[in-house]
Order: sequence, then C-alpha cells, then structure tokens
Amino acid sequence: MLIINADDLGCNAQRSHGIFQCFEFGIVTSATIWPNGSDSENAARRSLERKLPVGLHLNLVEEYPIAKPADVETLLQRGGTFHPVDELFRMLDKGAVKREHLDREIHAQIQWAFDHGLILTHVASNYDAHIHPVITQALIPIMERYGLNRIRIPCEEPLPPFGFEIPATQIADIRRINALAQSAREHFTANGIVSTDHFRGHTLLGNASLKNLRHIIGRLPEGTTELMIHPGSPCAYGTPFDLDPQRQTELRMLTDMTVPALLTQKKIVLGTYGDL
Repeated sequence: MLIINADDLGCNAQRSHGIFQCFEFGIVTSATIWPNGSDSENAARRSLERKLPVGLHLNLVEEYPIAKPADVETLLQRGGTFHPVDELFRMLDKGAVKREHLDREIHAQIQWAFDHGLILTHVASNYDAHIHPVITQALIPIMERYGLNRIRIPCEEPLPPFGFEIPATQIADIRRINALAQSAREHFTANGIVSTDHFRGHTLLGNASLKNLRHIIGRLPEGTTELMIHPGSPCAYGTPFDLDPQRQTELRMLTDMTVPALLTQKKIVLGTYGDL
C-alpha cells in the first residue's frame, strides 16, 4: 500500500489549490494541514467538503503560534514568529525551550484541527521537528489524550545509489534525519503509536521529475509506504520554497496519466493513514 501525502495544506491558497488538484486527479490520498497558515481555515473547510483525509502538519518553525504568545515565549523569536528549525533544535538541545511552552502549542494546534471539524488521520510536522527527542516526548502524551495513534516516521532507506543523483550535502542531511527518525520510532511504537513500514520523499525534494517519481514507485518495498510530496500552483509571493518551480513540477508529475497506469501495473494500492 502507498500513501501519497501532500504536505503544507493551508500554508497559502496556491499550495492548497495544487494539493486539491492532485487529490481530485486521484493520486494524492492524504494531506497534512498547517493550523497557522494564511489559507488554513479555508483549507480545513474544503477538506471536509471534498472528503480529503487530513493529518496535522505540526508547525513549530514558521509563522505565528496558535497559543497566546505570552504562553509559549521560549518558542518565539523577537517579532513573535517561531524560531527557524535549526535554531529551534539548538535551543532544544541546550534546554532553552520550556516543556510547558511546547505542550501548550502542541495542544493548541491539535485543538485547532478538532475545532474546525477535522478528524485527524495522523501527525507529521514541518521540517520533521516531531522527531527531535524533546518534541517526541512532549507529543506522545498529548496524542494519547486526543486519541491519535498514527505518526509519520521519516526514515528513508535505502539511500543512493538507487537510480538518480542526489547532492552529497542532501544525503548527509537525510542520514541525520534517518537517525533521529529511527530513535523516534522506538519511542512512538513503545507507546502504541504506529506508522508506515517505509517512507519516501526526502530524496525527491529538489529532484522532482516524472522520471524520478516513476523510479520510486517502481521500486517500492513490500508493506506500507508513505510518499511525501509538496505540489503547488504558481505563487507570485511567498517563501523561497513556495516560489521554487519544483512545486509546479511536482503538480505536473502527480497528474501525469502514466502514473495511475504504473500503480496498476505494479499492483500498488493507494491508501491513507486511516488504513493502517
């Protein structure tokens, strides 16, 4: 079974539009929603209307918090936005983020989803922040309290050589994420929180093409796999990631007519985290 999950639903209208296009085409089966994006409320409403299965894209590294800023101040930089991911991880490593601040913001983001009528299929996070050991330990009891028992484990193996070239610096970053993800899996599993057997997507970031997508699909291992993707419609403004032409490349490759045929040929069934 393959779960093709589109990240960043709700971060802005253009990204949401691209995700819904892929869902309507039938290739995207799942999405993760930002609670604090410019299009979050509209995306939540449309997800319910169109019956798009949605997980939480816990966002602790971009934009503003859902909780009151005074209640989560160690998570915030001057100006009131979250610390960038590298700074957040440094602060977590040295104990500069208060546990109660993490708890409050995680609670607030999950509660936001429930307040908007969403039945969350799983939890993932922006820049994989949820696999940092400190956030993992904060997240587990909160997920249990809300009855959430499915999580993304972004461990992508095997790594190259496997068919397309990836910069050495990117491979080094993926190896670092894999190590954190393997450790996080043990903690989540010990607490009854499950995930897919396999994960793909980090190697596709910046390297998206129909050829590379077909390569990944054609070599899926046995069991369940999540493929993380980031399609989007053209943006006139936004972050460098939003403006990257790769967002439209991903949109085109995911709506190419040869992809459903390849899935059928390889006897791959599309599913959601709710099927685990």
